[in-house]
Amino acid sequence: MNTNDNKLSPRWVALISSLVVAGIYISGWFFSPGWNWLFIVLLMFVFLIMLGIRTSGRPAGILINERKIMSLSRFQLVLWTLIILSAYATMSLMRIKASVPDPLGIAIDWRLWALMGISTASLVGTPLVYSTKARKEPADDKPIKDAAVSFGEDEKQVNKNREGVLYGNENISDAAFTDMFEGDELKNTAFIDMAKVQMFFFSLIAALSYVVLILDIIVSKTPKELASLPVLPEGLIAILGISHAGYLTNKTTDHTKVK
Repeated sequence: MNTNDNKLSPRWVALISSLVVAGIYISGWFFSPGWNWLFIVLLMFVFLIMLGIRTSGRPAGILINERKIMSLSRFQLVLWTLIILSAYATMSLMRIKASVPDPLGIAIDWRLWALMGISTASLVGTPLVYSTKARKEPADDKPIKDAAVSFGEDEKQVNKNREGVLYGNENISDAAFTDMFEGDELKNTAFIDMAKVQMFFFSLIAALSYVVLILDIIVSKTPKELASLPVLPEGLIAILGISHAGYLTNKTTDHTKVK
């Protein structure tokens, strides 16, 4: 399948972007508390889908990395960016509508900055690890043969698509949601990486918990009282930090025997 045929034209991108911006304003200004935030989240999500279709011809294109594989670190950063920025936008619009002094002066606790920093570190640190592995060569052809058998591909194609010892897809259309849970190298790409599974569930639980906190304060507090974003417990931040550390450490380990 040619993904270029599915890409949005610049005119559609401009139209959708304009509608998203207008929709965010209308949702934040006229919708009832709680619903306003949910609609702003939805609109931002639509914008991300539009970016994915425009760049790669796929709705989930924003999650696909340079090896044409869906990335867990990208998923995490997109998830937290979507939640935190939508909450800030909603609370700011509510405060502006209520003529609250300094409506944009919404405090963001250091724990949230730490959370965003942890997610960003994984996104930035992953390519640094990959750049080293992309320069390494497998000691023999066995990992290439195993990867070809596991995915029903031709050995020559696997060898062409790989970057050093890193497995890669031939086309963007081959990227799948399960990529986020599989190993990155030729040796372990056909197996589940438990460090990724653990980090996914930790992130999902933390995100869902934070969504409940945001809904609670938006619905229950007056615009003047919306002076700060909810705070995540330090223990949860620590768990996420440990999970990310294990995730990056696992990536630095060579799973494929190299020359």
